[in-house]
Amino acid sequence: MNRSAVTYDAQMREWLAQYKYRGDERYAPLLVEMMLRAYTMFHREANVRMFDPRLRNARSVPWSIHAVTSVPVSDERLQERGFNQAEVLAQGLALRIKAPCVRLLERNRHTDKQSFKSRMDRLKDMEGVFGALQHAPEMLWSISRRAAANTGSPEGILRIKGPLRILLVDDIYTTGSTINACAQVLRGYEPFLGMPIEIYSLTWARS
Repeated sequence: MNRSAVTYDAQMREWLAQYKYRGDERYAPLLVEMMLRAYTMFHREANVRMFDPRLRNARSVPWSIHAVTSVPVSDERLQERGFNQAEVLAQGLALRIKAPCVRLLERNRHTDKQSFKSRMDRLKDMEGVFGALQHAPEMLWSISRRAAANTGSPEGILRIKGPLRILLVDDIYTTGSTINACAQVLRGYEPFLGMPIEIYSLTWARS
């Protein structure tokens, strides 16, 4: 499930260019604020659905995100720009919603810019691009334990009953190929945790 704060029109394209390609860090707080508004609306709607008594799976425990992570960039992009624009947005958003921001993913190989590629080409390009960082399993386990403590689980219960909810942050959503590739890697740890992992994505813009 993805939510985006804005439509990627000409004005937003210029804002992102200033931030992402020209390194104007003054745009970061503004973009985070815009994403926070989108997240707040999504959070409210998710809780309304969960508490709706007409739904078969209605619950009494509020819906919440347990951790925030971001789409990684390649070493080439990091060297070119000097920062990971998605990670900066994720850190700012995590601070505002009071959730831990953790690095879980790495980019196994560099890919060409996706802007002018078809959906099929993007899907092919994303095959095997992302992997989990070495510490990812332990980090996910730690997040589940922390979430259990925050929900008041009895002593001795080392994790939440599930699902573990992770918010994946990126700057632009186009076809969803990048988000899907990252989500597949993270969900691969469901057997390790013994619980489902739900991936929600929040992007600044949708093209």
